[in-house]
Amino acid sequence: MKMKIQSWLCISVVSLLSFAACGAEKAASPAPQPIRYVIGLSPFLDKSVKDDVYRRIVGFLLEDVPLNSSMWIYDAWNVRTITQIDVPDVRAFRSGKTRANQFKEQINKVKEFLAANHDQPQANRLKFDQAVRFPQFMDFVGQNLRASNQSIVVIVLGSPLYADPKEPGFSMADGYFPSDGHLLATREKSVYGLQERAGALKDVMVHFGYFGDPWVSEVYQEKIARFWNLYLGGQGARLATFCGDLPTVFNAAKAGPKFAEARESRPGIDQGQTKLEMLRITRDIGVADWITRDVLPNTQIGPPSKTIGPMKIGIRWKGNIDLDLYAKPYPEAETLFFEHTRSPEGYYFKDHRSSPEREYEFIEFESPVNVWQMEARVNFYEGHAPGGLSGEIRIEFDGKIYSSHFSIVASHGNEGRSGARQRDFWTKINVPEILKLQTDTAQAVEAR
Repeated sequence: MKMKIQSWLCISVVSLLSFAACGAEKAASPAPQPIRYVIGLSPFLDKSVKDDVYRRIVGFLLEDVPLNSSMWIYDAWNVRTITQIDVPDVRAFRSGKTRANQFKEQINKVKEFLAANHDQPQANRLKFDQAVRFPQFMDFVGQNLRASNQSIVVIVLGSPLYADPKEPGFSMADGYFPSDGHLLATREKSVYGLQERAGALKDVMVHFGYFGDPWVSEVYQEKIARFWNLYLGGQGARLATFCGDLPTVFNAAKAGPKFAEARESRPGIDQGQTKLEMLRITRDIGVADWITRDVLPNTQIGPPSKTIGPMKIGIRWKGNIDLDLYAKPYPEAETLFFEHTRSPEGYYFKDHRSSPEREYEFIEFESPVNVWQMEARVNFYEGHAPGGLSGEIRIEFDGKIYSSHFSIVASHGNEGRSGARQRDFWTKINVPEILKLQTDTAQAVEAR
C-alpha cells in the first residue's frame, strides 16, 4: 500500500528542474574524481524543515553530483537505506532533466520518507526531536560504504545532541557532554570509544547540519563541536561543517573533499582525562550559586520546617584530586553519580574545572524526597592526598543552605571500587545530621 504524501511536501520534480536549467548544454570536460555522497537523515525532523531538506537534496542531485558519482541516502537513526542513486559517466546525465526523469523513483522514496510520521522512542527526561544515532551511523559508513576508488563525503541532517533510550547515561541533553575519557575507552565501555578505531573513517569528510538552536549556551556549543571534531579526527575523518544553516552545509559539500584541508587544527584529546563521565554546562548560572559561593548568607540556621521536599546536595574541595558524590532518595531508587546522570527523581551535575583552585559537583532531586530515607556517599576517585583529605558538603533544602565537612582517610584514589577492603576510600553523609535534625525534632516537624 503506497504511503499518502502530505500536502506540505507536494513539490513536483518538474518544479525542481530550475536547479539545473543551464546544465543541459554544458561543454564536455574531463570526468571529475568519483565521489560517494552519503546523506544521513533524522526520521524525526520537524515538518517546518522537511520541505527545505527535500529541496536541497533533490537540487544537489540534479545539479551538483558529478558524473560517475553517487548519492546514497539513509535513515540515520535506524541506520537503514532510503535509496541509492548512482550517476553514470554518460554525457546525457549532465542534464538535470535527464536526472529527474531517470531518478524519479528514487526521488519519490526520499519524498515518502520525509512525508511519513515516524514514531519516536520513549525515555525518561529525553527528547528525540531530529535525533540521529551519529556514532552508529558513522560506524556503518566506515564498515560498509568506503571504497578505494571513491572519495566519501557525508552529510548528516539532524540533532547534534546524541540521545540513547537504551543507555541514557551517554545522552547529550540539558547541557551534558562527554569527557575526553570516553574517546580513550573501548566501544564496549562507551558508545564514543575510539580504541582500535584508528583509520576506520580515513579521509571521510563530514558536514553536519542541524536545525534551530539546541544549545544551552555558546560554551555548550563549543564543547559539543570540539567533541565531535575529536571523535571523527580520532578515526581519520574531518568535520568540515558544523552549523545550523542548510545552504552552508550543501555549499560546503559541493566544494568537495578538499574543503576541510584549510580548517584550523583543533586541540587533541586530553590524555589525562581517563574517567568516563558526562559533564554539564547550564544556561542558568544561578542554579549553582548555592554551592559556588564561598560565603553563605546565614550559617546560624535551625532545622527545616519539613522533612519532605526538593533537595540539592553537593560537595566542594580544593586540590588536584577527583572526588565523586553518589546519592539516591530512598534505598530502592536509582543512584545518581557521574556514570548515571539522570533518574526519575533528579540529575547529577559536575563542574568541569572552571576554576583551578576549586571543584564541585552536586545532585538535584527535583521530586520531593524524604530526608530520613536519603543515602549519600563520597568517593576518593583519583589523585594523591598524603594524610587523607577533607572537603565541604552543602545541602539546599526548605529554602536554606546547610554546610558541613567530610573527610576520607585514604591517601590516594581507588577509581570508585567498592567492597569491604575499600572503606577507607569512602565516607557516608549523614543528611539529617547536617540539616540539624534530631529524632525528637523530626517527630515534631512531621506532626505539624
